[in-house]
Amino acid sequence: MRIALIHHSVCGYGGMEIVSQRLYYYLTKRGYEVTLFSTSACQGMNVRQVKVLKIKPDIQIPLEKVNGDYEVVHVLSFLSYFNISVSSMLKGKKVVSFLAAKTLGTHPNLFYRLVGPIYEDYIIKKGLNLANAVTVKNLGDKKVLEKYNANPFLIPDGLDDVYFKPINEDFRQEVLKRFNLEEGEFALYVGRIHKLKGVKVFIKALQLSNFKGVIVGSGDKVEGTNVVYAGSLDDLSKIALIDSSCCVVIPSLSDFVEGFSIAASEAWARRKPVIASSVGALKYRVKEGVNGFLFKPGDYKALANILPKAKDSKVKEIPEDVLPWEMVVSMYEDVYKKTLEDSNFEK
Repeated sequence: MRIALIHHSVCGYGGMEIVSQRLYYYLTKRGYEVTLFSTSACQGMNVRQVKVLKIKPDIQIPLEKVNGDYEVVHVLSFLSYFNISVSSMLKGKKVVSFLAAKTLGTHPNLFYRLVGPIYEDYIIKKGLNLANAVTVKNLGDKKVLEKYNANPFLIPDGLDDVYFKPINEDFRQEVLKRFNLEEGEFALYVGRIHKLKGVKVFIKALQLSNFKGVIVGSGDKVEGTNVVYAGSLDDLSKIALIDSSCCVVIPSLSDFVEGFSIAASEAWARRKPVIASSVGALKYRVKEGVNGFLFKPGDYKALANILPKAKDSKVKEIPEDVLPWEMVVSMYEDVYKKTLEDSNFEK
């Protein structure tokens, strides 16, 4: 099978970059011929780099025509104009993945709130008109697309196998010692250091509750009372901190930045509760008192009150959407095959 994967950004460590890389890796491992279409090239991957005109807010318009004949053309996120535009130039059955649909209306930025819903409605209709099959990652997006008379497949993001395996105890203790931490005595933030991710909310809650927190992620160094900034870490060191923490905190401020939350899956795979703001997919994935707690976005006082409870909290049930990448890629593979075989998917 010849497959085209399309996303404007495939390099780096963000959620969609990870998805692009993992799909490429596992599909090529299974013997498929895969080409990534993006705005930048990545070492070790077959990327067709497309020149673009970048317009704020982050709209990337292709400046060249691309062509190719593929059996499946997979658009990894509908929201990108680049993705939809490039995919329309390629021949092949189209699988369009929708992520964080109809979320810009709650964006903290006024421009996004005013213009976003208009753009979203336009790009949703354009994506659905293009698609032979549609996928989503959370129940919220599924409900949105059903209002457009679509019938999407629900496929979560996956995790690398290492998150499901035991970690060496000596190594875990070594990581604790490296950051001068005590087991079970800190809350952990894992993710990009970005204002929409709510890092400042986490820090304020730590100060108010006198609770210790550790921040793992790429971006500007973060400082504050009771805060340990660990920076970017390899997977094993990150797992060591998850295992040693009392909980993982996801204090995001916008629906837009939590279309799924790989960080939540990582925590649950290690049986750690998640304390999250009630935004995006987290509203559907976090079950109060079962696998974590929810609080109103931006409400650092509520977060401060929840933090002490996390020490005594146990994950009673791991969500069924916490899966290894091998299983997730198999789900996409099934959609590809069904799209090719089922006449109902003909346009």
